[in-house]
Amino acid sequence: MLLNNNGISMLEGRPSFIEIYDNILSQEDCDRIITAFENCPDVHWGKTSGGFDFDYKKCKEINRVLYPSDEIGSIIAPPLLKALDQYNKKYKALEFQNFWHIYPRFNIQKYDGEDDGYKLWHSEHGTDKKSCKRILAWMVYLNNAECGTEFMYYSTLKSKRGRCAIWPSGWQHTHRGVVPNKGVKYIATGWVSFDK
Repeated sequence: MLLNNNGISMLEGRPSFIEIYDNILSQEDCDRIITAFENCPDVHWGKTSGGFDFDYKKCKEINRVLYPSDEIGSIIAPPLLKALDQYNKKYKALEFQNFWHIYPRFNIQKYDGEDDGYKLWHSEHGTDKKSCKRILAWMVYLNNAECGTEFMYYSTLKSKRGRCAIWPSGWQHTHRGVVPNKGVKYIATGWVSFDK
């Protein structure tokens, strides 16, 4: 038995349930998504479930869907499904959960400069109608940014072009962007949710 600094027993060798899948997107695919983002007329400020608050989250964002008819969604969906299949095979307990699916809506976000970032510690599971059904979060880094994603209880993820991360949506995986943000960071991010 292991004890942490507070004398609480810990299970030895338990996983973090944060899985990394490198190179799910090629450099060309990442560049296509970034170009589509930069040319999109619907770019808006990103918001949290509480609305707009630049002290918590400041980024430019577009909302997309994981459908073949969506230019960006059609690039991300096939490799994301493969990564999720690998995650599901590793963590067999997902088979015993209620029916779930990849939530079709997702976001592309651009963080540009030190004042940008998702600065607030948060989890992806909440009390509103959409976030209360989330069981997993996923994110794909679209460029080799200086700043990645910091988890409160686990290691910080390094931002690497084409890297996908999948993790549970609950409070145990509280996270935020590394702050202050340095340079430009592009990500695609979304969720896996229980079916209605």
